[in-house]
Amino acid sequence: MSNIKKKLNSYIDEKNQIVCITCYDASFSKILDDLSIDIVLVGDSLGMVIKGETNTHNVTIEDILYHTSCVAKNKNNFILMADLPINSYKDPEIAYTNSKKLLDKKADIVKIEYKDNHAEIVKTLISKNIPVCAHIGLLPQYALSIQDIRIYGKDRDERDKLLQQAHSLEKLGANMILLECVNSELSKDITNSVKIPVIGIGSGEFCNGQVQVLYDLIGVSNNPPKFSKDFLKENGSIKKALKDFYNYVKSIKN
Repeated sequence: MSNIKKKLNSYIDEKNQIVCITCYDASFSKILDDLSIDIVLVGDSLGMVIKGETNTHNVTIEDILYHTSCVAKNKNNFILMADLPINSYKDPEIAYTNSKKLLDKKADIVKIEYKDNHAEIVKTLISKNIPVCAHIGLLPQYALSIQDIRIYGKDRDERDKLLQQAHSLEKLGANMILLECVNSELSKDITNSVKIPVIGIGSGEFCNGQVQVLYDLIGVSNNPPKFSKDFLKENGSIKKALKDFYNYVKSIKN
């Protein structure tokens, strides 16, 4: 078992909620490292947060590599996760090549927005010792209209599909699952039915951890999601705000 898999599984064993914050630069990564944040994600949300675009569709692997290298400069304590952006995993070989580049920049695990036709990609990456977090539910890379921005898993067919995806990902060897905008009761069912960590964003409090974008947590995003909270408003400093989010997540009891 890889060190990353052991570390991630230890959170479940110890019933210790996972705190994951999305970050894109060295200055903020230093703060997150000092606060002992568990996972720092270099997300393709940088398309909106950093580049000022309306979606993640134009983010390239070069963008993620650059920001991963920035965040990694202050990586001492956290697990560093990096997105595979759209068009960077068209087939298993391309996915492996780009994942290897991310690990060379000191990422510990890559995240892929998962569809059923990506099973061979996940299987290949795992076979080549690339740790994988599979992202299901709302998939921003494939969201083409406002109708795609919603809660997933409310009806039975969609619920069954997401539950099956989670079970398939566990069998494929995925190290972690990220649920975005998934019905909270379904999130609970998925978390309770797999033995790998499940973290959520906009998916309720029944997961093994929570993910938020740093800029949302400190109230400077242009268009923050409805489920996010500005922790800076109540704290007066960025460090206190992020510590408050950390304490909030760690206090969740499931």
